[in-house]
Amino acid sequence: MSHRFQLSLSLFGLLGSLIACSCLLLTIAGCDSTETAVSDHPPGSDSEQQSQRANTDASIVSDATTKLQAPLGNKEDVTFGDSDSQQQNNRETALAQTPSGERKVAPLPIQFQGPAEKAKQLKVDSERLVANGIRTVTGKQLILHTDLPLDDELRSLPNLFEEAVKQFCTYFEVDITKVAQWQVRACIIQNMEKFENAGLLPQVLPKFQHGYSLGDRVFLKEQPSEYYRRHLLIHEGVHSFMLHFFQGAGPPWYMEGMAELLATHQWDGEQLKLRNFPADKTEVPFWGRVKIIKADVAAQKGKLIEQVMQYGSNAHLNVEAYGWSWAATTFLDQHPEFQKIFRKHAEKAGDSSPQFSLDLIHGYGEQWSKVRQQWQLFVMNMEYGYDIKREAIDDVRVQQYAQLPAQQSIQVKADRGWQSTGLAVTKGMKIQLKASGRFVIHQESDAFGKEFTDWESEANGITIQYYKGNPLGKLLIAIDNLNQTGVTGLVSYAAIGAGGEIEIPDDGVLYLRVNDSPSELHDNRGELDVKIMLMAQN
Repeated sequence: MSHRFQLSLSLFGLLGSLIACSCLLLTIAGCDSTETAVSDHPPGSDSEQQSQRANTDASIVSDATTKLQAPLGNKEDVTFGDSDSQQQNNRETALAQTPSGERKVAPLPIQFQGPAEKAKQLKVDSERLVANGIRTVTGKQLILHTDLPLDDELRSLPNLFEEAVKQFCTYFEVDITKVAQWQVRACIIQNMEKFENAGLLPQVLPKFQHGYSLGDRVFLKEQPSEYYRRHLLIHEGVHSFMLHFFQGAGPPWYMEGMAELLATHQWDGEQLKLRNFPADKTEVPFWGRVKIIKADVAAQKGKLIEQVMQYGSNAHLNVEAYGWSWAATTFLDQHPEFQKIFRKHAEKAGDSSPQFSLDLIHGYGEQWSKVRQQWQLFVMNMEYGYDIKREAIDDVRVQQYAQLPAQQSIQVKADRGWQSTGLAVTKGMKIQLKASGRFVIHQESDAFGKEFTDWESEANGITIQYYKGNPLGKLLIAIDNLNQTGVTGLVSYAAIGAGGEIEIPDDGVLYLRVNDSPSELHDNRGELDVKIMLMAQN
């Protein structure tokens, strides 16, 4: 049987924005000092007007476009991006300079000086607090003022924040003794008038929608879920921590992305886990970041990672920017191959200019092509519980198939995403594949979560459940070329199953995987043995 490569449905969301994208600039736009967090709810009319202004400010792009090779199986060209050398040169120039040719450091959505110092000078009058129904809970790292009735959840917030600060120190490698005298004063506000009458709101505090940071003073409006209230407190706490210990928080995508990364958490009242990738939306009510990515991709508004790095200082007036900033920092932080360079870059957080992002790209060197490849897979297949570690593509030595013995044997692990065969093929080659073996593609538990039933599969998959149009567990094959800009070839694949013949449509490296959701790889076991035979060359 002869198999043809088909364009994955997951491609369409990103493809629209790829066609519209050009040279990726990181030029920072003008500043609006509002720092807005988001929930699952769509923004109201006020935020929509702010979003329109933000989009106008941040929409600086280049007119330069060149041709990009279309996905496998499509002989037409798509216009987007630049050739490899042109793209790198244009990106470096755009990152390093403003349109006038001068380096620009933009102001950011949290206040570093001036207003923050004025907020610190605001005196707190305990009698005025009581008179206005403001309750105070004090902890080691947090003084909390609120007009909400105190319950166990609110009383636990100082402990939560203290545990969060310990994890901030571990993550950023800050000596824990340095935070002994550091403390944040936070207001959780239901009735703004009470806080104004109590003298807790400095005159320099502008109107805000969800949360706002003025140095070590944090202001939060009450949220529709306890989870999102905690999330917002930790989010603003990250801003305060980075400002205090790094004298900055990087450019907007990094500043907001790091706050989102660290604030996404699990909390049972005693144990706190930051940097949590939620397995289900019920874990994080009104958070909505996964929803944002999926919706944008479905609406053909997907973004390359360089586009996220373009965000200007007003971009986060737009609800979508929080989702994409979270995705970028989470991807780089949790990917086993990309994590080390990303975390080390935190030491440059005092730089809010485009140079910060340019230095990060340079830090990855030739590895950046892999970042771009696997980022596309991440956002186009986004879902709750996405297993970034298992979806990571391991490095394999690449050799020209034409110079190797005609028959090759490859083992494909069932609990991993795309796996490189290391075989470089050229357009016109004809190959034959034959897969054998059995593996576990799913484990089903009983009503008590104790007894497990293994779903066993062979290379043709099991038809009692499908994923993206193919049987669960079916063997897939794709070709990708890391030297090619634009859409990764891994979104255009063939379902080869137990075997068949394929004519190679373009130059690249062969990749294989079994068909499964990125959130369901953890319970897979075993592997397939795939025999590949080179039949003919062009």
